[in-house]
Amino acid sequence: MTVVSSESLTTETVDSSTAETHLCDQPSEGQLPSESATEATPDLSGITVQVVNTLREWYVLASDSISSLLEGRLMQEPSRDLWLLGKHYELADQADEQQSTWAGGYPTEVIRDFSRLIWCTYRSQYPPIAPSAFTTDAGWGCMLRAGQTLLAQALQLHHFGREWLFDWDSFLEEDVHRRQQYIGVVKQFFDDYSSSSTFSIHRMASLGNKFEGKDIGQWFGPYGTAAIIRELAQKSDHELSIYTTTDGVVYLADICEPDFKPTLILVATMLGIDRVNPVYYPFIQASLTLPQSAGIAGGRPSSALYFAGFQGDALIYLDPHFTRPATTHRQDDAYTQSDLATYSCNTPRRIALGRLDPCMVFGYYCGTLESLIDLRCRIDLLGDDGMKTIMSFENGNAPNAQTHILASSAYCPTSPETSAAVSTGGALSDSSGLLVRLPQSQPPSPNGSDEDGSILVNSSDVGVGGDDGGGDDGESDRLGQSKSESDELVLEEDASEDEWVTDL
Repeated sequence: MTVVSSESLTTETVDSSTAETHLCDQPSEGQLPSESATEATPDLSGITVQVVNTLREWYVLASDSISSLLEGRLMQEPSRDLWLLGKHYELADQADEQQSTWAGGYPTEVIRDFSRLIWCTYRSQYPPIAPSAFTTDAGWGCMLRAGQTLLAQALQLHHFGREWLFDWDSFLEEDVHRRQQYIGVVKQFFDDYSSSSTFSIHRMASLGNKFEGKDIGQWFGPYGTAAIIRELAQKSDHELSIYTTTDGVVYLADICEPDFKPTLILVATMLGIDRVNPVYYPFIQASLTLPQSAGIAGGRPSSALYFAGFQGDALIYLDPHFTRPATTHRQDDAYTQSDLATYSCNTPRRIALGRLDPCMVFGYYCGTLESLIDLRCRIDLLGDDGMKTIMSFENGNAPNAQTHILASSAYCPTSPETSAAVSTGGALSDSSGLLVRLPQSQPPSPNGSDEDGSILVNSSDVGVGGDDGGGDDGESDRLGQSKSESDELVLEEDASEDEWVTDL
């Protein structure tokens, strides 16, 4: 049994303004929900909330279907390749499968995997967010909820890895431990000021003015949301380190020094003016195939969403615009599966890449130094294959950060054969075949060797694998790119003593 038995989608209050607003924009005062209206939300009866949520769901389904029809996608054969946070599913023709193995248009294994995602949505009937009187974030908190959802997946990767199952009602030690871990993750997003609610809407909204100039009740953007998550993690001395960048450059020294700590990298970016520039479509899709992917917090104009995967040219998402009652704390964490059922969804939705807002936050969880190195290699290979990427890696510290001593690097996992070939030049590797020397990385010269004596290693000898550093023959197929045998990576032949960083 999986950790959650998901319920059908139910939805949020529809925004009072129908004007299309950019996710990066600050809405005018007329577009903001009034405080008096927000205070009235907790008084709505359960029936009224269900009706509004159902209308929202119909609206989403109708708008998506109309858009698909206008774009000519409704009559197209759906792609049989589906990706969900780094995991690939090859879908068979539904007509060839037994009907009992499909649910909502997807095989049960896909639905089961999708339902594991922690789903953060609008909540109501929680304590007021001081100093305001807001007791719900319906109508203004969707980007904060999308950011919470991204962070929640990173925490699940941190505690459970990508594949996990447990029986909620089991008393086996392993199941009890995992159940408590899962509850501990979800509690971090409860809606109050308790010490366990590290990333509550209360704490996030209260920091809006500091990082984005937004008051409680205003719409937040991706940049401010990423900065708020980082600030809350630092204040609480959280188990995850949060690294944020707004220019797409990841400075490795800032992550690795003084000691590496499991890290969530948040890349806040804008990939166009009104819509995403199509040149970035391949990277958005490729990003969701990476094993480090924690998803993307983005959306359509005026409406934030969380993207967990894709099928063909459509992204698979979780929608935070569904208002649910806030979950109350229970003594000794005595939560039942039904108590936390509203943090799960078993109905995947899709949106075409052409309908996305260009402002978004990409999330990558690196639990080990090897995983960070692997992420750099994968991103570099995407760029080497001609793909337009949104991020790059530098070996030192950010210009505005305190300078630390760290040798520059050409991070790359290698096969045992490659490691042996270069070991005579001073490069060593651990049992996984991962180089631990961090030499200076420079572009190769046309004559096949670097000017300072570096040697060139053909990329066919370099495997881009997971934490074990193993190669993956299917990598080029997964990323939709073909590797040229002439692609080359530069490995430094000569190294001095001060260039050694760690012994893995």
